[in-house]
Amino acid sequence: MRDDPSEAVPDGTAELHLEPVRFIARTDAVLRLGTLMLGAGASSARVRDTMDRTARALGLERLESRVGMTDIVITAQRGQLFRTRVAEVRHPVVNSERIAEVMHLSHRVADGVAPDELQRELDRIERMPPRYPTAVRVAAAAAACTAFAFLNNGGWAECLSVALAVALGQYVRIRGARLQVNEFLLVFLSASTALLTFLGVSHLIELLGAPSPQYGAALTSAVLYLVPGFPLVTGALDLARLDLNAGVNRVVYAGLVLLSTGCAVWAVAAIFQTSAVAVAAPALGEPLLSLGRLIAGFVGVMGFALLFSTPWRTALAAAAIGTVANVGRLLMIDHGAMQPVAAAAAGVAVGFGAFAVSRFVRSPRITLTVPAVLIMVPGASAYRAIVGTIEGDTISAVQYGVTAVFVVVALAVGLTVARVVTEREWQRPSAR
Repeated sequence: MRDDPSEAVPDGTAELHLEPVRFIARTDAVLRLGTLMLGAGASSARVRDTMDRTARALGLERLESRVGMTDIVITAQRGQLFRTRVAEVRHPVVNSERIAEVMHLSHRVADGVAPDELQRELDRIERMPPRYPTAVRVAAAAAACTAFAFLNNGGWAECLSVALAVALGQYVRIRGARLQVNEFLLVFLSASTALLTFLGVSHLIELLGAPSPQYGAALTSAVLYLVPGFPLVTGALDLARLDLNAGVNRVVYAGLVLLSTGCAVWAVAAIFQTSAVAVAAPALGEPLLSLGRLIAGFVGVMGFALLFSTPWRTALAAAAIGTVANVGRLLMIDHGAMQPVAAAAAGVAVGFGAFAVSRFVRSPRITLTVPAVLIMVPGASAYRAIVGTIEGDTISAVQYGVTAVFVVVALAVGLTVARVVTEREWQRPSAR
């Protein structure tokens, strides 16, 4: 027990006066802004740029950051003071509207703004409810995959089966996410639900006397809503800027999601003895085929954009860009171009289109480019490669797998070329 009052331990108020409270508040505000943006699916490079801009406005002289897929480490400096903070994003959910709101906020922040004012704005953004109700998100997923079924040369029966299957599968996915079910288990359960529903509806259509659906050609379309488009595209862009930490993590995560879905495709196909690697020929001729692809492309991109909580105006712009680029890609393939070459050209077109449109819709380019290129991501080929590998069909596995990898790489190359040409920070090596 201490008898000398001078040796007494300071109370909480005295300790508080020893801390650089304002400096701490500024650092915490910057970190929170970054975690909100990262949790909404933004690329690591964009999160760093946004935090740097906000830190300068708050009066921080230097900010060093390391942004991964689900974590952020920052060190802020002002004069002789410095502070390091770490944050983790536990349950990231793609939300294009939140990405746009945070970026707009970072541009509105004036020099010398008080941290508590910034925190109030972040509170407002964090409290924003989902832009669309569950029914709209279910319908958006169903519409997008139905468009995929048509683009994979499915007929009306396949498209109807896919629409009903995806609606039920997406509902299971949303409900499971609210219960915080393990993500990879949830992907498997959602995919299995969609596939079983697809086969059930297809069999019912056949019993009613309609032509037998081409199961193999449309089976994988029933699970394309599970393709991890945002992690794939943002991961590829991070790798293009030599951000290996975030890029590799995102690509590995996307690969695990594809593997979980592919295992569900194989299991259902094996149990019900149906093919998951069949490819159908187009049912329409020109010019009806191009017109149908134009409509299907617009619906597909629009559906995925709404699925990512993209505002209507931005979703319409993304749909217009993606539709034109995708039809051009398909026409190139029909005239003998290799799929990766066509994908690279489409990626460049999407990148330039997003650059031209983003200033008018006041939305970050990532919210335009990801939905626009997602309809070009060869998810069906990836699933068929996984099924071929499990079944021991080496030739099919290699063929579909190589196609999927090179098309994704080509799309990323196209987007990167457009970024390098139109954005100054992409014209120099990343210092991170």
